[in-house]
This record gives sequence, structure tokens and C-alpha cells, in this order.
Amino acid sequence: MQMPDGSWYGNWGVCFTYGTWFALGGLVAAGKNYHNCLAIRRGVKFLLKSQRDDGGWGESYTSCSTEKHIPLEGNSSNLVQTWWTLMGLLHSAQAERDPTPLHKVARLLIIPKWKMEITGSFIKNCMIHYATYRNTFPLWALAEYAGVCHCLKVDCISMSSKHQ
Repeated sequence: MQMPDGSWYGNWGVCFTYGTWFALGGLVAAGKNYHNCLAIRRGVKFLLKSQRDDGGWGESYTSCSTEKHIPLEGNSSNLVQTWWTLMGLLHSAQAERDPTPLHKVARLLIIPKWKMEITGSFIKNCMIHYATYRNTFPLWALAEYAGVCHCLKVDCISMSSKHQ
């Protein structure tokens, strides 16, 4: 069920970010799109308004037990949640409307400076850390980004020379 803020609650992952990624992908797989589906537009709006200053996304594990979206403290981002969000935005064709938030997060994923946060939840109160997520999913997300945006180029997501 979609929440009033446009998100969906997700089980196993933390939490509204995770659920919204899956819901957007499922709606698109069922033939819906941003233009013909209010639920997708509301989900995209939720994700875009949750983007952190650094370009990523971060949700506290306490969202699972409170069933209310709670951002990570200190405006910090979570690598895995950022990946989930990027994938949700890519599924919902954000690149066709405004790729700016996608480019911002791609820069962040290329040169990550991440503190690992809890990414999983079991029965709303047993938190899980999936150690391999930080290595696998950013690469997957960047590959999807490159395929959708066709622009992993220096002029699109420029990096300083020390990282090239």
C-alpha cells in the first residue's frame, strides 16, 4: 500500500527507500509509467524530495519499527539505499524528465566515502548488515545508469584528476 508521502513500506530492507524501489520497478514491469500512473509520480516525488545534500539517500533503520520514514541523522547518506533509489528513479524514467539528480548520485557512487549503515530488517526489529551490498550494488547501479543515461563521460559526471 502506498503511503500518503508517496513511499511504500518495504520488508527485509530499510525500509521506505527499499519498498519504493521495488514498487516502482513492479509498476513499470506491469506496463505503467510516469505519465499514466499517479502512484509512480508520487513515488518519484518521495524519492526526489528525500535526496540528501551530497546527492545520496539515507534512511534510519528506525523507520522499520515506527513505520514512518526517518532520515539518517546528520544529513548523511547510505550507499545501499542510494543504490536502491537510483535504480527506482532509473526504472521510472527520471533520465527522460530531468537527469540532474541521477548525475549527482552517479558522481557520489564513483568516488564513495561511505560509512556503512544497517540495510536490512527482519520482522521490523532485527536489523541486518549485508556486507557484500556495498561492493556489488553500486556497480550494478552505475551500469544501469550508463545504459539509461548514455553518459558516463567526463563532461557528464566529471571527476577531479586525482580520481581518474
